Amino acid sequence: MMRQRLTFSVILILLTTWFPVAVFAQQDTDAAIEAALANSFRKDNDPKRDSMRHPGEFFRFLGIKPSMTVAEVNPGGGWYSRILAPFLRRNGLYVGLEHHPDQYANFTNFAASLRAYPNKVDQDRDMYGDRAIATWIPARNGLPVPAESVDAVIAVRALHNWVRANFFDSAADQVWQILKPGGVFGVVQHRADDDAQGDALTTTRSGRWKQVELVKAIESHGFRLVAVSEMNANAKDTKDYIHGVWTLPPRFALGDEDRAKYAAIGESDRMTLKFEKVAR
Repeated sequence: MMRQRLTFSVILILLTTWFPVAVFAQQDTDAAIEAALANSFRKDNDPKRDSMRHPGEFFRFLGIKPSMTVAEVNPGGGWYSRILAPFLRRNGLYVGLEHHPDQYANFTNFAASLRAYPNKVDQDRDMYGDRAIATWIPARNGLPVPAESVDAVIAVRALHNWVRANFFDSAADQVWQILKPGGVFGVVQHRADDDAQGDALTTTRSGRWKQVELVKAIESHGFRLVAVSEMNANAKDTKDYIHGVWTLPPRFALGDEDRAKYAAIGESDRMTLKFEKVAR
């Protein structure tokens, strides 16, 4: 009986010690997310997209904390960078993984903009922090950053290009290598219907993946799907546009033609997936 009481007392002490720490840690993370969403580096129109992209909810879904090393795939215009980099600047580390310019040798202007990405980060150290890393994926020699050095990698609306430019396998393999054991690969991707005609090469021409096919492709590289969210789902998206997802906001590929119609639909229907690195 005495041993049982001692065991219960030990458990109680552990619970009462751990629980407040966990609560305060989450409160600190929530506060850091809210501060990042309100930071002064965001452009005037950036917050208008929050209701369609749910960045704070996405970070919480992935379990991203401000002390982590987090890599962003294909930062592009920097919409997510202007949230993520300030979020990590003080206690964590931001890693930008732009697409490697050599993959787009036939698109001279685009390749040039990709090649200039590290300079872009160097010129804005106030936002990114002095330790932030800017490089490319897939790396030509070795890895973009040291193996098992990254807590989480996020790829938002980017993986269709991995197929279209024929580097899905090499990039997915490098993501696996740079992640720590148990690290998180978070994906937001324009979604094709499961019964859409054609394989991944066909659907990615319109910017989309079938969810079941994308999950299978990522898991084949040493990941396990651990959570799915519909935070970025959009039932209004009919997915039948001549210019693919780029017909919808924010691109409006048709310009002013039927602009009000596409604005009312909003951004694309997107899957939001959380994968975990596993042994392979």
